[in-house]
Amino acid sequence: MAVRKCTAAVLCVVLATALATAALAARKQSPLLEDIALPKKPPYRVTECQFGKQLKEIGSVWFADLGPPFGVMYCIKCECVQVQKKRRIIGRVQCRNIKHDCPKPNCEEPILLPGKCCKSCPGEDAKDFVQDPPDEEEKSMKHFAAVLTGQSTKSNNELRKMDFPPTSMQEMGLDYVATGRFTFYRKHLYFSFYTNKPNRPKMVQFIDTNGNIIEEIALLTGTSYQNLTNKICGVWRRVSKDYKRLLREEKISVSLIWDTAIIGGSLYRFRALDTEAFSSLLTGDARDSGGTSIVSISTISPSIHVQIMFNGPFASQDSGLFLVKLKYIGNERAIIEETIRVDKLTNGTIVIELRSPVTFSDLNALSKLDVVVTLEAKQSSFKLQGVVVPRVFCDLYQTLVASNGNQIDSKKDRTCGAAWAFINKDGALEYRVKFDNNAVTELAIVSSEPRVSALDISETIVQNWSNGTVSTVGPVHLEQLYAEELNLFSASSGFKNRFLWRPVADARDTSGAMLLSSPDERSMVGMLWITVDPDCTLQYEVVLSGSNVKNRIFELYIEDSPLLLPGAPVYKRLLEEFEGPTLEGYTIGLGQEELLRLNVNIVHVDLWDPKLGQSILKTEWKHVNVPAVCYTRDAGDNDSNNILMNDDESDHPRTSHLSCLHGQKYYQHGAQWTSTVDECFMCNCHYGRAICDLIICPVVQCPVPSAKPGMCCPTCEDNVFENQNNSTNSCLLAGQQFQAGSSWHPYLPPNGFDTCTLCHCNNTSLKIKCQRMDCPPLECDQRVAIRPTKRSCCKVCPSTLQTTSKPTGPLVQLAQGDQQVNSESGSDIEVLTNGGCSYPVGGPYENGQEWHPKIYSHGEVKCINCKCKDGKVRCDRKKCPKWSSCSDPCCKSVCRRHKRQLFNF
Repeated sequence: MAVRKCTAAVLCVVLATALATAALAARKQSPLLEDIALPKKPPYRVTECQFGKQLKEIGSVWFADLGPPFGVMYCIKCECVQVQKKRRIIGRVQCRNIKHDCPKPNCEEPILLPGKCCKSCPGEDAKDFVQDPPDEEEKSMKHFAAVLTGQSTKSNNELRKMDFPPTSMQEMGLDYVATGRFTFYRKHLYFSFYTNKPNRPKMVQFIDTNGNIIEEIALLTGTSYQNLTNKICGVWRRVSKDYKRLLREEKISVSLIWDTAIIGGSLYRFRALDTEAFSSLLTGDARDSGGTSIVSISTISPSIHVQIMFNGPFASQDSGLFLVKLKYIGNERAIIEETIRVDKLTNGTIVIELRSPVTFSDLNALSKLDVVVTLEAKQSSFKLQGVVVPRVFCDLYQTLVASNGNQIDSKKDRTCGAAWAFINKDGALEYRVKFDNNAVTELAIVSSEPRVSALDISETIVQNWSNGTVSTVGPVHLEQLYAEELNLFSASSGFKNRFLWRPVADARDTSGAMLLSSPDERSMVGMLWITVDPDCTLQYEVVLSGSNVKNRIFELYIEDSPLLLPGAPVYKRLLEEFEGPTLEGYTIGLGQEELLRLNVNIVHVDLWDPKLGQSILKTEWKHVNVPAVCYTRDAGDNDSNNILMNDDESDHPRTSHLSCLHGQKYYQHGAQWTSTVDECFMCNCHYGRAICDLIICPVVQCPVPSAKPGMCCPTCEDNVFENQNNSTNSCLLAGQQFQAGSSWHPYLPPNGFDTCTLCHCNNTSLKIKCQRMDCPPLECDQRVAIRPTKRSCCKVCPSTLQTTSKPTGPLVQLAQGDQQVNSESGSDIEVLTNGGCSYPVGGPYENGQEWHPKIYSHGEVKCINCKCKDGKVRCDRKKCPKWSSCSDPCCKSVCRRHKRQLFNF
């Protein structure tokens, strides 16, 4: 409607652009379920805050870290705050300068201590603002369980708006039942589900007591692990402190969402989950009812402990009797049969438990899936039942092996390998073993206890792989596996290593792990899990084993596989620097070019030792599939709370090659170098385009500097400390050497030299320190201040400028304006260089100048005011209050509209 009311072509273009920009900004937000039940692509996580290339949970506080050489900005305090948008809780980054909040020191010469923002008197501690300390890893894992039914969702709908139309929910979803398990591990909440439907849900939501969605995670269609186990796996990463508190207080519910159905239930904490070996999903004929059982066993003195949680239509009853049975499926013989009285029945979750000694053959029947649990109400026809199956938890057990036999001097005979195992949907043990050579001929899974028999898996060895299934695994082996007491053993190769528990999600939810090994480094071996999740984030986990991996610094790279073409561009990216032996991390902001490389497996992974300056372990890139949604996502689809420092992804061209060709040489994306064509220019490679800037020479400390032949900047010839070629008396930054004692403005690709920062190379320590320049206070409003030139660091108050345009006649055609811009004189170029603005009609305008635009056939539009500020033009229509004067030609329509409203009233 606004576009139709345009009276001229220029105004139409301006308004259309603004509307398109607003529409693009609106598309950056994930739609709510009530807006669109089935999104075309999985929604991105918006409950976290993105700061640079890091994700922060809600409630976290930190100081802005700009990376080397600037480091942490202790005067810039940032916080991830929660913002409610309709029913969803999202995170937003708020940063502010806290320097002005510092108390005034009570001394004449205060000092600034390292790592502080506020100055303090000598001998006193600065009263500074402390950021949140890092969370310690959970010392003991917390386990939760939930029963999800339509009835639970109805209860939640008393507090929140329904996700689907009521007519749809009344007919669909009431026969859907699920049970879930939730485990804390390294600040993340891993979740697992069994459902009674073959079709998988689309997403999972976590909801607080007020009905707000505090986390929403899209579920994959099914990976190798989930297909083999019939489980639904995922993780809620970086749970904030507030939500951890709600979980401890059992004030969070979870929902599973299908195309036309949604079920939900609350999370409860149970001690029996620590020893759970089997589970069951209980279903029945009654609508809105369901349950789950937590089955624990003991093989030393054979016994079973069962805890059942269920819900049903019991609102009108005060108490009731329930008959609980564990019986064989074939002959209906009962293993346990007990009647339990429940004193108070509600529509909420009811919990009962029983324990009993059993025979060892009964425990074997559990592992063979021959036992069913039934729950019957004595006072009604209510009945639930379900088969006892492997426990709901999505978990696997992994180990690294390195032979320590007698062939210490013969590296070629030593063996390294990686193995992982899990229980599939049939109760069998699936195992995968990968070695770096073909030397292993004997292999078994053993326990340290003599009563546990060994599982020989030597027959499944084919070259350097051993894949297979142990279908005869019994309750003793299951108990040992869950207690992390099973080992991978080979007598011929001389290794015995224990299987360790890991939850399955993201990186570990793939078809297999990668083996990190090297023929030159036999004392160390590594395992790499890596994947690209639906948010297009690269998730990875590295586990290293060896005698010298603890407290050692490593760097993890992905790079192109070596090509035979000389001089061809080779892509290489540093994922993370870490301290061994384990790493669990992520990389966000991958471009489509990088994702394509990963999907076609043309890269390999390299573990680098920066101290030795050489590669330690390598592996080929395998078992990784990039979700198709990552290829179709536009660059502007990131959430609006993301902060990209000096890196505007929306402006990147879609180049076919990330490397740059400059001076007959290829440079990788992000590299910077001194131009070989002209040594007075610094260049950088930015998304396939080489950008070069004139070098701003560093300050030299001598009275008469001189320029040496072949060098761009003057130096002091007599000062040996300022010899560029002497690397022992200079500082190194980003591949560039700077003379000891010199100062310079740093070069920050792709924006060029930062004139607001001054770096200095210390004469004695040869360490670089960079500091932001302090700008003098302004005598005018910050909003009207301008920069004298585009490279100026500090803003100044504008001088008195004319507020009208240049005399170009009452009517100026657009074509004439275009010709004027294209044939700029020397003075016009100088105006643009100093922060001025080009404009189709009447430009260019000086920095800070204001004018009324002119359009063809209408002349000067006095109701619109344009202003040039730092090279950008902004035009705004005059704002008219309701009680504006009707004599003002710009406000006549507002005045008439207000009069009509008063007349109608």
